[in-house]
Order: sequence, then C-alpha cells, then structure tokens
Amino acid sequence: MKRPQAALFDALAAGEQLYVYPQESLDKLNDVILNKGRTLDVGCGDGAIPTAFDAPRVFGFDVSPRCARLSTKHGVPSIVADATQVLPFASSSFDSVYCVDVLHHLEGKLAPLLAELQRVLRPKGKLAIIEPEARNPFVRITQAPGSLLRVAPYKNEPAINPDEIIPLLEQLGFSCTCNPIHITGEQVVRSVFPMWQRLAKAPFVIALAYLYRKRPNKFAIVATKRN
Repeated sequence: MKRPQAALFDALAAGEQLYVYPQESLDKLNDVILNKGRTLDVGCGDGAIPTAFDAPRVFGFDVSPRCARLSTKHGVPSIVADATQVLPFASSSFDSVYCVDVLHHLEGKLAPLLAELQRVLRPKGKLAIIEPEARNPFVRITQAPGSLLRVAPYKNEPAINPDEIIPLLEQLGFSCTCNPIHITGEQVVRSVFPMWQRLAKAPFVIALAYLYRKRPNKFAIVATKRN
C-alpha cells in the first residue's frame, strides 16, 4: 500500500524542484561526511542535496515517484522505495549513507529503517542523520501535530530529539557523534495550507523564528559502523 506521503510529495514536486537550498547549506551537508565513497541518499527528493555531494558515486531513493524521477533527471540515479520497508540494496554495498529530514516522516517507526541502513553499510561505513531539532522551541512548535502554528506539510511529523535515535544506533553497533547544524531551505510549492491560514500564522511564525534565530534548527548525527 502506498504511503500518503508519496502522493503529498508527488504534488509538492509537481514542477522541476521540491526545495531550494542556499549553497552554504548544501556545503554544510556535504561536509558532514568526508571521504564518502559510494553513497546512498535516503529520501532523495528532487536530488538537490545529493547532487551537491563530492562522492564518486551517489544513488538515491524516495517514496515519491515524481521525486525519484526528478532526482534521476538531475544526475543522481534514483528508484522508488519505501523507507519503512526492506530496502532493495545488497548488504554492505555503500560506504556512506545520508538520511536528511526523513526520520520525522516515519511516525515514530525508526528502528526498522536504522537496521536496514546498518545492513547496507560496509564495515566502518558512516551514516549521517540530519533532522529538525526538537530541542529548539521554534522547530518543535511549528512541526508539532495539532499545533496552530504547524507549517510541516504532513499532519504527523513531529521534530525528533537526538536522544531518541542515538540509543537505537548504539544497539545496532554504531559509534555516534552529534553536533548542531543550521540548514535553511525553501519549499517551492507552498499551497499545502489555505492562504488564510498562512496569512494568519505568518506574524506568529515570524516572531518565533526571530526569537529563536540563534538556536540551531537541526542536529547532525554521524554514526560509524563498527564492523
């Protein structure tokens, strides 16, 4: 059964782009893992992020067929696959895996995907997880399900605390580091909410963004597979 996010992101990527990122943010993401080798991008979107990687080979997958097609068109060979299912890749087939802004779409079902990412990584391979930072009040409030100030496009995608992820990774045999990171990007299609809602929310969202502007809006975990 196709997940509802597939149709949503097909619609959000109806044009040629899903998100637009400033070069500074793309550079920060690229630098999370050095010496990437053969790399997999989980939830590749339109390919904007993986095309910025300085890796010899980059592959992607996305639950949205439209996104997978766009990513391939933009130079990153990508397939349609569901991050909640067994991944269609051989074990120990990647040196690096990037998982950017994906886990909060999984409605708390993190362990199966993390186990799959551990499986497809080679020994000593690295997994980068970048997620909205739940410890930042602005991020938490604007992503919380049911929040009057929610701007997240899907109804159930709360921001995650890294403390929810690191123990799962350590149980899988990863050693982890976690650092704050600030990444900005703009969703191209902005019609998820009616115009009146966007206008009503805007003053409060802008005020919160200004209040918490100096707090990192994401965290970056780098997990190294021990063997």
